[in-house]
Amino acid sequence: MVLGQDGLGLLPYNVPFGLYAVLFIASSFTGPTLAAVAVTAALGGKAGVKHFFRRYAQWRIGWPWYLLMLFGFPAIYFIAATFWMGSEPLQALAQQWSTFCTIYLPAVVIFPGLIQWGEEPGWRGFAQTRMQRQYGALQASLGVGFLHGVWHLPNHLLIVGPTAAGPFDLRNFALNTAIIMALTILTWIFNGGQQSILVGVLTHASFNASPSWLGTLLSNQPAQVGNTALIIIAACAVAVVLLTKGKLGYAPSKDRSVNP
Repeated sequence: MVLGQDGLGLLPYNVPFGLYAVLFIASSFTGPTLAAVAVTAALGGKAGVKHFFRRYAQWRIGWPWYLLMLFGFPAIYFIAATFWMGSEPLQALAQQWSTFCTIYLPAVVIFPGLIQWGEEPGWRGFAQTRMQRQYGALQASLGVGFLHGVWHLPNHLLIVGPTAAGPFDLRNFALNTAIIMALTILTWIFNGGQQSILVGVLTHASFNASPSWLGTLLSNQPAQVGNTALIIIAACAVAVVLLTKGKLGYAPSKDRSVNP
C-alpha cells in the first residue's frame, strides 16, 4: 500500500478497499502481538504463553477501573466541546443520549476495538509489562510510546484510505508520536487494572472511539475541540505522573504479570 498509488506512488497500482482493510487488520495482529507471543514462547515456554493469553480475559479488576476506562475519554472530549460550544453539547446529549450505547460502546468492543486486540497485547501486554520491571513504569511508558508512534509511520505515508495521514509531514508525525508518548495515563489504568490485556484493549479503544462518538453527537463542532481534548489528556497524564511520583500504579512486589 505504501509503495503504490495509495502512498508514495513508486509502483503503478492502487489497493482495493477490501484488500486494504484486510491488510490493515492483518498488520495489527502480525506486528506487536505476533512478536509478543513468539518472544513469550521463547522465554517462558508453553506455561508463559498460557499465562499471557489468560490475561486477555482477566476481568476481575474492580468496577472503578471500568468506569474510568469507559467514561474517562468520552468525558474529556465532552468537556472540551462545552469549552467551545457552551451548553449546546449538554442539550445534544439530552436528546441523543442513546448514541453512547449505539455508536460509542459498539466502537469500543467491535471497531476500533478489533484493531486494539492486535496492538495492545504487544505494546502493553508484553513490552510495557517487561520494560517497567527493569526501567520503571514512566521510562517504560515513554519508550513504548515512542516505538508505538514510530510504528504508525506507514499511516503518515499513505494518502488514500481511512487511516491515511499523508502526504508525509515531519511535524505532524512528530506531534502524533509525542501525543502517544503523553498518554502515560494508559499505563496507570493498565497497572491499576492488574496489567490485564483486556484493560489495555478497552482503554485504547475508548480513546479512539470517543472523538467519533462526539462527532456524531455534535456534527458542527469546531476543529479546536479535538486539540483541546488532547491538551486535557496531556494535562491528566502529567497530573498522574506527579501524583504517583512516576510509578503509574506499578508495584513490583505485586507484579505477577510475567511469572505465573
